[in-house]
Amino acid sequence: MSDTNQEGFSVAGLCRRWKVGADKIHQFLRKGELVGINVAANLSARPQWRITRESVELFEQRRSSTPTPKPQRRQKRSPQMVDYYPDR
Repeated sequence: MSDTNQEGFSVAGLCRRWKVGADKIHQFLRKGELVGINVAANLSARPQWRITRESVELFEQRRSSTPTPKPQRRQKRSPQMVDYYPDR
């Protein structure tokens, strides 16, 4: 069985892809950082997770080490003249 089939990635497939343990993948699923679907026949038994390709891509983008874009510099406002002693 392929871990990158149309149904999505398995936990074991993501372990091989990212070189981490299954407990780490389960932790990402519990925290909601990864969105998975439990495809187990018996929901009270051990879950069998399938994680969609889109969820994996979003996770990898959020976790990537690309530098954050620099904020644009704010332009100084031109000082507005306040006439404290207006002509009468």
